[in-house]
Amino acid sequence: MRILFICSEYEGLIKTGGLADACRGLASSLLAEGHQVSVILPRYGGLYQIETEHEQSVFVELGGRAFGCAIGRTEVAGVTVYLLEHHDFFARARPYDDGQQGYPDNPLRFAFFCKAVLQWCTVQQPFDVLHGHDWQTAPAAYYLTEYYRQHASLAKTPLLFTVHNGAYQQQCEPFWAAQLDLPLYHSSVNFLQLGLQYATKVNTVSKGYRDELLSEPAANGLASCYQQRQADFSGILNGCDYQLWDPATDSALPANYHAGDLTGKALCKNKLQQDYQLAVSDVPLLVAVSRVTGQKGYDILIPALKQLLSNYPVQVLIVGSGEAHYCQQLHQLTVMFPDKFRFIEGFNEPLSHQVEAAGDFFLMPSLFEPCGLNQLYSLRYGTLPLVRLTGGLKDTVVPWPDSQATGIGFTEPTAAALLAALRQALALYQKPAAYRQVQQNAMAQSFSWVEASIQYLALYRQAQLAL
Repeated sequence: MRILFICSEYEGLIKTGGLADACRGLASSLLAEGHQVSVILPRYGGLYQIETEHEQSVFVELGGRAFGCAIGRTEVAGVTVYLLEHHDFFARARPYDDGQQGYPDNPLRFAFFCKAVLQWCTVQQPFDVLHGHDWQTAPAAYYLTEYYRQHASLAKTPLLFTVHNGAYQQQCEPFWAAQLDLPLYHSSVNFLQLGLQYATKVNTVSKGYRDELLSEPAANGLASCYQQRQADFSGILNGCDYQLWDPATDSALPANYHAGDLTGKALCKNKLQQDYQLAVSDVPLLVAVSRVTGQKGYDILIPALKQLLSNYPVQVLIVGSGEAHYCQQLHQLTVMFPDKFRFIEGFNEPLSHQVEAAGDFFLMPSLFEPCGLNQLYSLRYGTLPLVRLTGGLKDTVVPWPDSQATGIGFTEPTAAALLAALRQALALYQKPAAYRQVQQNAMAQSFSWVEASIQYLALYRQAQLAL
């Protein structure tokens, strides 16, 4: 099958979050199964150092104005990648924002990207399916339906639209409708809504999140859109790339380990404690690697941690970047608890692996979580995920004291409920035999992209039959 991924990030080229990992993980798995997978994304400022072969130039009209771009070709781990180059729109240091707020021309940038991709498709060997990812690619579903079905190469090509995070919709002022040749939805232009309405099939990245999106508040105002497409709307759990995330082979770790011999895990914990001036001790080490945002539960995590750190022998280390007011509060915790707490602001890929390996528990108290990847990494690394039971977290973590438990879970999005879960984690840690059993259960879990790709191929075929 010839498959084209239309996406705004791809691990190995540009990454702001789990979207990049998911696109690469699925593309790599489909390629390994013998399918022809290509990816097209914007050529951001950081991608100009990559050598590409010039494919061709593409010209489109938006709102009566003409725009052009160049498309170059490269390869990432066997997957053909096309980079769409428009210097004014995409040659910027960050893909979506200036570090404080979204670029004001984002509607134009990504509407142009979508229409240019479709125009380029008209002169390519036909693809069997187009696969768009998140709001940045949603207008492609509308343009395909309204402008490009008359082209022989796209007449019978379905488009699957995957919602990786329904909170990000790109709603914009009504004047954009005329400028972008897009329809209004309740007096505004809503990119995500276009994908939901016009794509051949729609899916999201876990069954749990799919069910949540059928109602408010999870749907962020679009519950009726999901409901209208309910028969065409499915949930497919993201996979984990175990070639990159396996403690037995991970080159970023100071020591490797596996379920049958956890000696290396203890060494990883000791090394992280030394590196960040925490006492080398067997007290429970709670860790997190995340975007520091409200979605990730920092409104309840910070007050719960204050209580925990004040009253229990425990260490906490958090790595991440995000909203300034949360980061300031985390830095303050370091001042308040210099012997127990560390916040490393920023993101560092090797460090994220080292933190996963060093921790005893991994904190994911998300308000919502479409799928989540870190809990999958944590399971394999024997770092028990402590999660709010929502979306993909609920689908992948079995809470203690279930006999098949793989982690700790709580339901209510409150600091009190989270603190109770933290106390439960500490109680489990004080029972070494019980903790080791949960750890062995966790490390035995497998959420591979192979299973996910089988489900996506079935969905691609359903989409083909729908046209």
